[in-house]
Amino acid sequence: MSNLLPVTTVLSCKNSMLREGLKHILSSTRFKLHSEGMSRDGIILDQNVPGSSFLVILDANLYPAMLAHGIASIKEQYSLARVVVLSDSFNLDDMKSAFQSGADGYCLATTGCEALIKYLDLVMLGEVVFPSAAFLSAISDTQREAETKEPLAITVLPAHLHSSLETHDSPIRTLSSRESEILQCLMQGAPNKVIARKLDVAEATVKVHIKAILRKIRVANRTQAAMWAVNHLSGGTEASLPLSGERLAAQSLR
Repeated sequence: MSNLLPVTTVLSCKNSMLREGLKHILSSTRFKLHSEGMSRDGIILDQNVPGSSFLVILDANLYPAMLAHGIASIKEQYSLARVVVLSDSFNLDDMKSAFQSGADGYCLATTGCEALIKYLDLVMLGEVVFPSAAFLSAISDTQREAETKEPLAITVLPAHLHSSLETHDSPIRTLSSRESEILQCLMQGAPNKVIARKLDVAEATVKVHIKAILRKIRVANRTQAAMWAVNHLSGGTEASLPLSGERLAAQSLR
C-alpha cells in the first residue's frame, strides 16, 4: 500500500508518550502528521487541510466519560473524516457506542506497529476495523454470564406490529429460521464444528448457511456478521428474527 496517496493525520492523545510513540510509528508511512493537534474542545486545523478526507486518531482517555460525544463532534465538523479510537483496554459497550457515534475503527494501544498501519490503511479504504479476538472473547464471556442467570422472558410481537417494524427488504426479514440460529451462534464466537454439532447438521451445511447470511446482511466475514448482529439484534429486536419451531432463542447480548 506504499503507492497510496498521503493521508493528513491528526493525533488526539492525552498522554504525551503515546503521542510521541505514534509519531515514531507513522514517521515513515503515508500518514503525514498535521502540525496542529486536537484538544478536548475540538480539532485545531488551518484552512489548508483538505475537507474531503483526513484521519483522526483519537485517544479514548481524552474523553473518559464522553467518548461518543467527542466522536460525534468530529464527524459533525468534518463529515468525511475517518476516526480511529485508540483504547488502553477492550470494552464491548464502549466499542459499540463508538461505532454508533460514527467511528471507523477501534484499536487497542497494545496493537503492533505493522498491524496498526494496516488497520489505518483499511480504514482509509472504507473498511471498519476492530480487535476481532478481543471482541469474540468478550461476547463469549457475556454468553457464559447469561447462562448462569435465570432464563429471560421472550416476547413475540403480534404479526401486524412486526410487519410495521421491518421494511420489506430488511436483512433481518430475509433470514431463515436456521440462518437466524447460526447467526446467534456466530455472536457467541462458536466455530463451524461446534455450530454443526449443536444444530445436528453437517459442517458443510453450516458453511453454506454462513455464506448466505454474509450475503443477506452484506458483510465480508463471520466476525463482521457477529458485530452486525450485536448492533442490530440487541436491544429489543429479538422478535424480528424468524421463529425456529415455536420459540426464539434469547439474545446473549443486551
